[in-house]
Amino acid sequence: MPLHIEDLTPAIGSVIGDIDIADAAVLDRHGAALRKALLDRQVIFFRGQNLSPAAQVRLATVFGQARPLSSTFPSHPDDPCLEILESKGRRTGTDVWHADMTWQTSPPIAACLFAVEVPRTGGDTLWASMTAAHDAIDPQLRAYLASLQAVHNWETPELLESLRSKRDAPEQYARMRDAYPPIAHPVIVTHPETDRQILYVNEFYTTELLGVTRSESDALLRHLTSLAHVPEWQVRFRWEPGSVAIWDNRSTQHYAVNDYHPTRRLMHRVAIHGRAASDHGSTERRQFGLGA
Repeated sequence: MPLHIEDLTPAIGSVIGDIDIADAAVLDRHGAALRKALLDRQVIFFRGQNLSPAAQVRLATVFGQARPLSSTFPSHPDDPCLEILESKGRRTGTDVWHADMTWQTSPPIAACLFAVEVPRTGGDTLWASMTAAHDAIDPQLRAYLASLQAVHNWETPELLESLRSKRDAPEQYARMRDAYPPIAHPVIVTHPETDRQILYVNEFYTTELLGVTRSESDALLRHLTSLAHVPEWQVRFRWEPGSVAIWDNRSTQHYAVNDYHPTRRLMHRVAIHGRAASDHGSTERRQFGLGA
């Protein structure tokens, strides 16, 4: 039977129903269709799931490779590839439009987020299609942007505050600075599987455009990062316990609404990285030529 897919908006986001994604046999049977749905819709959702850490990591590997964490969130004791996102609606940096870990040479290609405990109301997440944002830019401006690179840096006030709360804060800060210096990525990138063009800057991690004046950089970044705010290429998802979201981290940005303090919100996330060349018969391609 084909997947039951309900599109939530014309531009982005679909709910996939009547499937138990904790069942390895189900994933084997529908893996190709799930990967296609993710590429087509950029973020896909599931309701009423029961995922152990092992099952969530297995689900993530349908779309790529799960690796031990390289973010600032704590890892789950049962699996080093699973990170724990726990909040009570305080500002953590997730309430800013961003793609995950764009300050890395090869950021995750996707992510899998499972709702363990959520507020009765509030705590929604929004996603924006950055392919739709790219396509809305004037062609002459797009041509100019295609020649530019932008700097991405993890040292935001929110992540620095998170690091300061850890017992080994000075040592971890030194490790992060050594492992992840500021890095330049192209402003316009090509999706390696769909060949669609993506606007690849975000207001959280992108700090400046290279090769232009500071004033031009600031003005252009204000305009470009604001394109994630346009409702026509957004989808908003209301979480329930057992909900799952899987998104393409290359072609989307997301925003977690912090409107639920002091209620607890507990999520499990797996960052998904690119596969080896032989997987699914694909040809190995560098994600974007990032870090060049």
